[in-house]
Amino acid sequence: MRAARVLDMLLVLQRRGRTTAQELAEALEVSARTVLRDVEALSEAGVPIFTSRGAGGGIELMDGFQTRLTGLTADEARCLFLVGQPQLAHRLGLGAPTRAAREKLLNAIAPTLAADADGLASWFLHDPDPWAGNQIPHGELRRLRRCIHEHRVVELTRAHDAPAAVRPLGLVLKAGSWHLVVAGDEHAEVWCIDDLRATRITNQRFTPPADHQLADAWARHVRGQS
Repeated sequence: MRAARVLDMLLVLQRRGRTTAQELAEALEVSARTVLRDVEALSEAGVPIFTSRGAGGGIELMDGFQTRLTGLTADEARCLFLVGQPQLAHRLGLGAPTRAAREKLLNAIAPTLAADADGLASWFLHDPDPWAGNQIPHGELRRLRRCIHEHRVVELTRAHDAPAAVRPLGLVLKAGSWHLVVAGDEHAEVWCIDDLRATRITNQRFTPPADHQLADAWARHVRGQS
């Protein structure tokens, strides 16, 4: 975990230049104290990183230092389409690999293009939660994401229903409302899970239908609502 974090720090510093400990802490979602400990560890390992105090001070890399560790890991590759959705990535438990993928992509393109791409966050933000706030208990979306990825049967408990075991195929966020697409006897079914209270991951695996396409399943559900 720490190794991945310090690599992310190097990529941020490489792209941004001098950055305060607090700014790094916010970017990496850790405390400023953790950032300073990581800086000390990098310095002891021979990385040309240093801090300066006072107005205009901060943390920076020595001029000319470049890291080439820009290849995406498997988790980061899975998060490419979440790069511009930090809040959504956090809800799904993919915040860290999404941030790492973003920094690697920005480091891989020309500085002027990276600045333009990074500028999007200054004028556009997608907040996935409804006005009433996130209704699903913390961690449940992350468990569902895991079950979908690992093809595990999961037991759902919703507000007014008895627990039910389902074969999850995908998640859909529609106007702040979460829906779970599950395998049915003949075709995929869609369950609204805004009233989800608990999940229980089972050891039972399943094989998704060979012809399943999440977009098609959702489109069929939408047509059925009209």
